[in-house]
Amino acid sequence: MATGTKGGLLEDGDRHAQSVFKHQVLSQYLKMFMAMTGSTAPDKRVVVLDGFAGRGRYLNGRPASGELILQAISELKASRQVAAFFVEKDRADHRDLAGVVAEYAARGLDAQALPGLVEDHLDQVVAKAAEVPLFLFLDPCGAGVSYERLVGLLTGPRRRQPPPTEVLLNFSADLSRRIAGALARGRIDQRAMDSACGGDWWRQVAEQARQTSTDDTFEPVVHAVAAEYARRVGAACRMMPVTIPVYRKLGHQPIYHLVFFTRSQYGLWVFGDAVGAARKEWLRHQGRIRDAQAGPTLWPHLQDMEERIEQEAKRALDHAIVNLRRQLAAGRAFQLVHRPRELFGKAYGVATEATIIQAMRALHDAGELEILSNGARPRNTVVRAARPGT
Repeated sequence: MATGTKGGLLEDGDRHAQSVFKHQVLSQYLKMFMAMTGSTAPDKRVVVLDGFAGRGRYLNGRPASGELILQAISELKASRQVAAFFVEKDRADHRDLAGVVAEYAARGLDAQALPGLVEDHLDQVVAKAAEVPLFLFLDPCGAGVSYERLVGLLTGPRRRQPPPTEVLLNFSADLSRRIAGALARGRIDQRAMDSACGGDWWRQVAEQARQTSTDDTFEPVVHAVAAEYARRVGAACRMMPVTIPVYRKLGHQPIYHLVFFTRSQYGLWVFGDAVGAARKEWLRHQGRIRDAQAGPTLWPHLQDMEERIEQEAKRALDHAIVNLRRQLAAGRAFQLVHRPRELFGKAYGVATEATIIQAMRALHDAGELEILSNGARPRNTVVRAARPGT
């Protein structure tokens, strides 16, 4: 039976829904990034920046991105030396943020809350990260770091691999919608969007998306602009981009895209796993919100969401099996983790690492796949198409 308002779902559940997804991705992926890249870094050092940190903790006591990052660092305190920087321009929010950061600094973490604009602190952070891994989390409300500043950073002192550099940013769909709508009406100050995108190319992309779509909303526009933005940054910085739309509710338009940049196939693989896991938790949150709004029912919405999760997992597995067969058909042995785009395919964002491993085992049991070596983790398994008599 569905139950009332536990956890304050009726008060802020809708508002919190998109954060559930984002925070699940951030918490899971960041910890893996710090553990993996820090294992071979000088003195096990890693640097992390939250460039639009807000208060660090919600007013209801829930951890926001800042505290989630601090919690992840705390879990690795014994094995990694992580320097964390949290930037917030709003004075009142910065005071709250500084209090949260101070709590963790008192426990021995190397963490600082910095006031002002993130652009004012980027050089300091990059200098701190010389020769060690760097993770940038940029989650603004609206326009964020300019295209030129971001690309300049990633093609400047952080252009080499190693040390690893990765970026997870929020590309606002709401901003794209508002500006594209105003552009269509002929009333627009385009400077904010031009700065974010590194030019006015987005106008042609937006117009083409509108003209070629049968959708009467601006959703095709925001997908097209986000995808082209990610492609351009990735090409300029020689990084592999991923764009993931984030929604407040099922059936709604996205409110932003999470855009991820990496130079590592491992990064693509582990990020895909994190996004797939976050998708499941986001769907469960949708069910809990609906149950809280509806009150006791004979068939809880959360149960509907569990069934949806199961259905999505089956489709993702079927898709992964097809993808794996296609890779095996090339006839060469390969390590799973070196083929994230090929194996996750269109199920990227739904499939998890477990999906790919399940596909591998299904083809192995069917006699279609041979395992040549097992790695320390399942994703490191080396496989090839089974040969006659094996």
